[in-house]
Amino acid sequence: MWVKPQEVLLANALWVTEHANRFFILQRRKGLGGGGGLAGLLVGTLDTVLDNKTRLYRILHQTEGSDLSYSVAETNNKKDVQEHWEWLETNVVNILETFENRDEITAFIKCKIESLVASSEKGKQYEEVEDLRTSAKKFRKYFNMPKEEKLVN
Repeated sequence: MWVKPQEVLLANALWVTEHANRFFILQRRKGLGGGGGLAGLLVGTLDTVLDNKTRLYRILHQTEGSDLSYSVAETNNKKDVQEHWEWLETNVVNILETFENRDEITAFIKCKIESLVASSEKGKQYEEVEDLRTSAKKFRKYFNMPKEEKLVN
């Protein structure tokens, strides 16, 4: 889901880059989704201990010549992040190629993503439902609870 752009200083610290172009990076969280090795195990343990609500996938806008990036999309669903990535490549990247100044590019992307967030009415509801599902899944796994049993608020 689109998120209001926020600064990210260490873009690759706990993330694996899956796709990249001149303007954007699609990343997957280390330690989640298998195949992470020891580093992935440590990241997964750290997230569990700190009870992080970090999403599995994110898309960043990378600023050329800077360590500063902006988070523009985050989700737990690979299909959703792929759709967002494809949308950016087809609808935004061509427009960004026409800009000459990197500050103009960043300002355009921030404005575009903020407008997408504002126009998404169901974004908040979807996020709350997704958080609830994630919590229920963790609860079932932790307590070995069968799926037939219902959780009640």
